Amino acid sequence: MLIGLLILFLPSAIKIMLLRFLGYKIGNNCYLGLSLIQADMISIEDECYIGHGNLIWRLKKFHMGRGSRISSLNWISGAKNGTFELGANSSISMLHFFEASSNIFIRSNCIVAGRSSQFFTHGITPTNIDDRRSITIGDWCYIGSAVRMVPGTSLADHTFVGMGAVVTKNFSDNFVLIVGCPAVVKKKLSPNSSFFNRSYLPHAHHSPDYRG
Repeated sequence: MLIGLLILFLPSAIKIMLLRFLGYKIGNNCYLGLSLIQADMISIEDECYIGHGNLIWRLKKFHMGRGSRISSLNWISGAKNGTFELGANSSISMLHFFEASSNIFIRSNCIVAGRSSQFFTHGITPTNIDDRRSITIGDWCYIGSAVRMVPGTSLADHTFVGMGAVVTKNFSDNFVLIVGCPAVVKKKLSPNSSFFNRSYLPHAHHSPDYRG
């Protein structure tokens, strides 16, 4: 935490240089904004972007896959034993909360869109006062604004989650739209839909010669 605070306001290039010196893995063509990043293990691959005002702390492991993006004002917090992994070319927009006391895995080419979504891996049930279970989101998923995911839930590949949905179970079907509270499958989606019919998800921070 002290190291994170000391380098918080440094320019991106110097911040990256110091993190590499401390043994963390930071790839090429990355940008680290005015955000606090603290984890036992930090691994950021090439062409990644972290904007301003993010609090990323108390994690065992923090990993960003190639070309991924975390915009601004997000809170990613663990209990010193959780892992947060963002897959290649996936993105998180603004003002989302990720509670990673257990693990949160967001696979490749996903979008956590809008704002105010919440992801909890820790809670209390009538029979378990320390319920810790991971959350997994498959490849090519889209999460709308103000979505809630509870401990132990998962989404299969190619899933769209409608605004305000509350995900309370595992969804194993591909190419579906889920909506509601609790979330249910609303309809099947075509594999030929424009969102899925791409080789990778592009972002504004990618260099001109980036190809996923």
